[in-house]
Amino acid sequence: MVLRGFIVCFCLVPVLAGLAGIGFPAFGWFPPLGGETFSFAPLTLLFDQPGLWQSIWLSLFTALISTFLSYWLAMMLLAYLYDQRRSAWVFRLISPLLSVPHITVAVGILFLLQPSGWLFRLISLCFTGWDRPPDVSLAPDLYGYALILGLIAKELPFLLLMGLSALSQIEVKALRDRAKLLGYGPISGWFYVIQPLLSVRMRMPVFIVMIFAVSVVDMAIVLAPSIPPPLAVRILEWFWDPDLGFQFIAAAAALLQLMLAFVCCGIWFAFAAVMMRGLGEMTRKGIRFAIPPIAAKGVRFFLLAFAVIPCLLSLLGLLAIIIWSFANVWRFPSVLPDVWGLRGWGQASSDLFQIGFNSLILGLAAAGLSVVIAMVWLETRHGKRWEGMIYIPLLLPQASFLFGLQMLLIWLRLDGAFLTLLWAHSLFVFPYVMLSLVSAWRRFDNRYLDVAASLGVNACRRFFTIKLPMLMIPILTAFAVGFAVSSALYLPTVFASNGRYATLTTEAVTLAASASRQSLGVASVMQMTLPLLVFIGCDLYTRLWATRFRYYRRR
Repeated sequence: MVLRGFIVCFCLVPVLAGLAGIGFPAFGWFPPLGGETFSFAPLTLLFDQPGLWQSIWLSLFTALISTFLSYWLAMMLLAYLYDQRRSAWVFRLISPLLSVPHITVAVGILFLLQPSGWLFRLISLCFTGWDRPPDVSLAPDLYGYALILGLIAKELPFLLLMGLSALSQIEVKALRDRAKLLGYGPISGWFYVIQPLLSVRMRMPVFIVMIFAVSVVDMAIVLAPSIPPPLAVRILEWFWDPDLGFQFIAAAAALLQLMLAFVCCGIWFAFAAVMMRGLGEMTRKGIRFAIPPIAAKGVRFFLLAFAVIPCLLSLLGLLAIIIWSFANVWRFPSVLPDVWGLRGWGQASSDLFQIGFNSLILGLAAAGLSVVIAMVWLETRHGKRWEGMIYIPLLLPQASFLFGLQMLLIWLRLDGAFLTLLWAHSLFVFPYVMLSLVSAWRRFDNRYLDVAASLGVNACRRFFTIKLPMLMIPILTAFAVGFAVSSALYLPTVFASNGRYATLTTEAVTLAASASRQSLGVASVMQMTLPLLVFIGCDLYTRLWATRFRYYRRR
């Protein structure tokens, strides 16, 4: 119980301190900057800022549309492809995007959809014969469609993974057979019977995705419009403003960002309630949505194409990143570089490789620490009590409490320390590690331990020689997921390090605004290579390790 309380404090103390750190300045009280009394002046100044309502609308629009499309595409893919042998290629196409950081996907889409991007080069070669880039801006665009595309490319694989995990808790085959006996087809039976059960189990992943989308900064800097940008980007701009008076406006905007997250969740709750009521009415009226086989095949093809296209564009963007990193000269409209070479890698300063080393050490430390904490949590004997508390950092916009947390760290003179940065990363890595590990850990058959206990083996030895080896595969999977999450964190690095520690994510955001495509390509290749190497390393280790056991050789 004491250990669980310590872990809850580990997760909640920074969040509560951060919320206090924005709550007081948002209402005018922050003595270090001269705010001696409470007032509504910061809120008044915030709503007087030009373009604020456009920023709010852009944040809400991109978050709601991207989450809605990602969720229903994931659900439809699961409905059509679940338990089908030919569906493996779709999951193999989408799953690599899980290990790619958000900013890398954004840079890839930028390299693909810019006027001189790879897509327009291919169009010029095949159709138009352009000899110069067209006057078309697809990324970034004025309405945030490129950002929505990037968010879908990252959210859809995550929701698919969470959906597959949730389906393992549902008797899918038995329920589909009963629906078929009642006259429902495979798709209508899925949405009438399985989808309601699945939506309840998917509620937390959906909220995590939506709150991330409404407060994303790194992808928005690259893909969203800049005049005005989404609210999360403006908070960062106000925070960095040399006029310290803007710190109060930034705090008020962070509080507003928190309200926007609650609004988005409320809209989703209302939409889910309407959908459930509609399903109930259609069930009572006996509507079964029978689709002819030919039409069903057409719908399946359309849904597959609609779901795969964003991910396919992202994969093409990643390929464009790799090509740019090895291009010395690449003039428009050439489809491939005119001169290949290593100029970009040669121009990459030694600082970039040091930054890559920082990302590696920080990711390994955060993932390892989070896996250890998760195992300690899951081994304590108090069920699921207080477990929801550890997911709170994912259910709040990062800007809504990291801004206040940094103020507290500066006041305590803890900002810029590596342990502080590790703590900030672990706040977000630990919940993802728990999501990856908790299902497999709680499905473990404790009878193995009971047999060992009956032979006189003590608890410590039972854990390290029986349970830990049998759960090694999900543990290493959770570790790889944790490393990928750490490598993608932007705002926690910016606020906790105070500029003293740079990672490949912060460097890629900086290079996207001011550097050559070769330099940005090199940084992005390094950034997507590190998580991929960790995933491959964990996979190879588990394959070699598992061959020692007859249990795994049979599978």
